[in-house]
Amino acid sequence: MPVFCRTALAAALSCLALGAPAATVETFGLDGRPTQPAAQPPAPAPKNWIQTAQILEKRGDWPGLLAWGREWAQADARDPVAWFVQGRALGELGRLDEAIAAYRRNLRLAPDDVMARNNLGDAWRESGRPREAMRAYRAAVETDADYLPAWRNLGLTFYQVKGEAGVTQALQKLEAVDPQLAEVWRALAVEYAVTQDERVARKALRVWRGLSQARRARMFGILFDES
Repeated sequence: MPVFCRTALAAALSCLALGAPAATVETFGLDGRPTQPAAQPPAPAPKNWIQTAQILEKRGDWPGLLAWGREWAQADARDPVAWFVQGRALGELGRLDEAIAAYRRNLRLAPDDVMARNNLGDAWRESGRPREAMRAYRAAVETDADYLPAWRNLGLTFYQVKGEAGVTQALQKLEAVDPQLAEVWRALAVEYAVTQDERVARKALRVWRGLSQARRARMFGILFDES
């Protein structure tokens, strides 16, 4: 943020605080004459990692985005977004195993990153491993139920794995155990998955938030054959 100084002293102190000299200080050599200060190269401007990544993504420059993500990770391997960027590029390039590895690295650094969990699910699904994909989508909605893309992807992938008969059977099991769970699953993973009507999803999520953790776990236990 710019510093607006009201006095000469304030201006000088602000310049010092910002690391810029307020005035040129003369240094004298052994011969008693002022010496010329050595020219200092200008400090490189800080890189705007996210903004550049967004530009490359918008252009669809996936090789460029991958190179940028790798440079970012070399500069700061602890930044999870550097790995997310690589996963995004690798997924678009069809290098799915590498994308999965990048998203996993992302999630080790930021376990609550629901977008990374969702995209990890996409990479699993596109690589022909839909059951792993479902686990990733499930983890995403368990982390943040309001992240609707993961609910839709979970429903579509559940249908891919189970088929129409399996979807019907799962709803029947939920209905027998807890009709409210059946309604939530039908709304989020069936109706919303097909229509993408967010009003349907938001209404179901209001019910979901009122459920205990045990009831939520029961729903997933039935769906994933854990009970």
